[in-house]
Amino acid sequence: MENINDYRMVVICGLEDEDGLIRYFGENEEYRFHLECLKDYLYTYYNDLAKQIGADDLRTNEEIIIYLNTLGNIVYLHSPGYGLLFIPKEISENQINSLYTLFSSFEKTPIYIDYNLVRKHGKILAEELIDYGADLENTELLDRFFKTKPYIKKRVK
Repeated sequence: MENINDYRMVVICGLEDEDGLIRYFGENEEYRFHLECLKDYLYTYYNDLAKQIGADDLRTNEEIIIYLNTLGNIVYLHSPGYGLLFIPKEISENQINSLYTLFSSFEKTPIYIDYNLVRKHGKILAEELIDYGADLENTELLDRFFKTKPYIKKRVK
């Protein structure tokens, strides 16, 4: 498994043919900002969508992440000292297993969860922001999150 500290982001894929696939992207030496990394990811894996939405003109991480979440992807942005996890409303068991694999592979890190990004009043907001504090191990954070959100464990088709 890759070392999370070498990358800016990780995507846990949600499309049927790649369900649960963990993709590390954005080597630290190549990217200074998450936004540029997210744009390149979108062009690399969803080129038609990136062109359609004008990804080069997007100015916030959330403007890109909402599209990735809509496609069923979980996005984790890694920074020195903390991480931001963006989880869509519907994810699969394979994605949950991959999240646990990913989070158990690196040291205890304060992680903030933005659950279910939505567009409201011209802004992109999380339905819920979750911060369980730095006192939990990474996998304990996931345990607590999934106890409060049991309905996202199955993707509805």
